[in-house]
Amino acid sequence: MLSEFRDGYSIPPLLLRLKKVLAPASAADAILEATWDSQKFEFIAEFKSRSRPLVFEEAVRQAEAAAAETSSYPMVVLPFISSNQLDQLVERNVSGVDLSGNGVITIPNRMLVYRSGMKNQYPESAPTKYAYRGATSLVARVFLCRSTYNSLAEIDDEIRRRGGTVATSTISKALKRMDEDLIVERSGGVLRLLQADKLLENLAASYRPPNVRRQMAIQCNRSIEVLAQISTPNLKLVWSGRSSLDAYAVMGRDDVPVIYTDNITRLLDAWGDGAKETTRFADFELAETDDATVFFDARPVNGLPYASPIQAYVECKTGDKREKETADQVARVILDGLSIKGL
Repeated sequence: MLSEFRDGYSIPPLLLRLKKVLAPASAADAILEATWDSQKFEFIAEFKSRSRPLVFEEAVRQAEAAAAETSSYPMVVLPFISSNQLDQLVERNVSGVDLSGNGVITIPNRMLVYRSGMKNQYPESAPTKYAYRGATSLVARVFLCRSTYNSLAEIDDEIRRRGGTVATSTISKALKRMDEDLIVERSGGVLRLLQADKLLENLAASYRPPNVRRQMAIQCNRSIEVLAQISTPNLKLVWSGRSSLDAYAVMGRDDVPVIYTDNITRLLDAWGDGAKETTRFADFELAETDDATVFFDARPVNGLPYASPIQAYVECKTGDKREKETADQVARVILDGLSIKGL
């Protein structure tokens, strides 16, 4: 990374050059000099080879501390700096540039150069999304049901209580990623949710629909409320997130409701002549899947197994404009409930 600045690194109208590499024991990594016409400005810079939020925050703190001991201005250099992070740098009067073409150079009361919009040219090999997708996402989701835990065992117990299972090693890896993303913090043995809204965003951005093995349109001879009460031992049954919206938001729907189950054949056997497959005028559709996320934290409402509000949120947030607006209503239910007493 240092070599990028030896011959000059352009952040128009400035040119940044490496002036001095500092000793390993120094408070920062290098001195960079910015030139603009005949003016020169010196920065003490902290370099980081990763761009994760936790690494970014650490770099900023180190640059601020190093600058406090010198007459140079603080600067951070990373492979990629997001526009949100650039705004944070401006607020803290810290300069920052990345190797992807983004940057902010700030000298209080004298100059502000701001460049953003360039894509990340150095994506990390372990994407954030895998902590928020599939069965692993149950670790993230359980923090939206309860915001504080005292151990991994408590998280494991809460996941099981809400109908899921996740290996302890997977819980640990997911927590590490959420810690790096500044979504969850570990302090004094306590694991605490920091950014519920960001967690919801990450879950939606990483969401993929469940792998459905089989689908069937169903016509009922009895109401679905009655069918749902028929004993089906060891069978899973839950409305899809979209079909559960009336429990969490205001949105009229014209499509046929979808019910997830892990075994259509056994379910229809249990229902007997109460329901049958049809090719027209379906009352609802059955979708067979083993995806843990759709069944996790199902919530009975008026005798019907509604999906978790988190599942309703992620399904709608990845839909059309109207569904996205409805997802925002569901997010409010999740966040308000969590801030008051947990869902």
